[in-house]
Amino acid sequence: MTFGEKLRQLMAERGMSQRYLARSVPCNDGYLSRIANDHRAPSVEVAERLDELLSAGGELAALRRAMPARPAAGLAEDVVALANWLEQSNVGDGAIGYLETATRRLTFDYPRRPPLEVLADARQLQARAAHLLQGGRQRIAQQRTLLTISAELFALINLLAGDVGRYSLADAYGYAAWTCASEADSDSARALVLCAQSKTARWEERYQAAAELARRGFELAPAGSRGRVLLAVSEATALQSSGAIEDAYQALSRAQRARDDADHVDDVADAWSCPRARQETYALQVGLGARDPVAVLRSVRAADDAWADGDPRVYGTWAQVRIGAALAHVMMGEPEGAAEELAPVFDLGQEFRVVTIIGRMSEVAQRLGHSRYKGDQSAADLRDKIRAFRDGSLEHKAITGPETP
Repeated sequence: MTFGEKLRQLMAERGMSQRYLARSVPCNDGYLSRIANDHRAPSVEVAERLDELLSAGGELAALRRAMPARPAAGLAEDVVALANWLEQSNVGDGAIGYLETATRRLTFDYPRRPPLEVLADARQLQARAAHLLQGGRQRIAQQRTLLTISAELFALINLLAGDVGRYSLADAYGYAAWTCASEADSDSARALVLCAQSKTARWEERYQAAAELARRGFELAPAGSRGRVLLAVSEATALQSSGAIEDAYQALSRAQRARDDADHVDDVADAWSCPRARQETYALQVGLGARDPVAVLRSVRAADDAWADGDPRVYGTWAQVRIGAALAHVMMGEPEGAAEELAPVFDLGQEFRVVTIIGRMSEVAQRLGHSRYKGDQSAADLRDKIRAFRDGSLEHKAITGPETP
């Protein structure tokens, strides 16, 4: 019995299709067809693999060893077979293009849609990318693209998990994001991952680590690339939280220089961009750390001017600006002014109450508890409203789906 005859017999007995067997080897379906019809001899490695898959007890390997040596002309067939194998992929370029487009859409949705909705969509899309990476093989360029997509999706989920107060989940996704970015060997992807990890560290009050992560990302990101301005301002707020105010102002200056080099990269608000108004929210936080309410209000006016000039207005940035203005008024002993700034923020739906907004609101309430406001009814009323607002925090909402990547 020839090798091909034995192979066909075993496939029939096991009820195993040629296509399934080719995927399992793995090898090109046409290559396996030529072997099964005795048009070419398999390599020793393929024969042993077929033996294993078909539980043939070494019969196929023995038949292969008994075959005469192939003539040199067979080398050409080996080259063609190798080329065919290299061209195999379990994903088409169209599918990869869809994943790239869907990922960009989710980063655009990040500052606009309810975070838990975006989180669910991002995890679903990431699962599709992971299935492709784990369920077959891709050409090298395709694999790098899929890894880059996965790195950004994992980083986006890291951001979202932090926004709703799930920091251990954010850390897990940050680790997965870094692994994918490293496997893709993409500095741009690494920079986005470090941006997300820096934000998580900041909300966990690991300010020195947050500043170092942001600075590493800034130095890795190519000039003018996505996330570079955001990384610089993220470093600034982490530095001011650790008390390094002068260093924070230097980081803000780096952010402005990066913005000047960005060539409109940051004009559209998404997860990684930093339009003018968003940049001012970080500047006002440094002003708060410097205990300079005048500087805070200057940043508030700059943000309002940016919106008047057509800057994209998204809920998180808008709320941060209004809360920053309220904090400045409280610092200056003007609770009525703070209440006026916060009035529209109190109408923000619970589905948008991320921990960044809740945290800033808590800071207003804390400052209103100062002895200077003892017996001040307007301050007491405002604290009550803030308490009710905080009860709707997304930190208390359920997250559906698996808890780890």
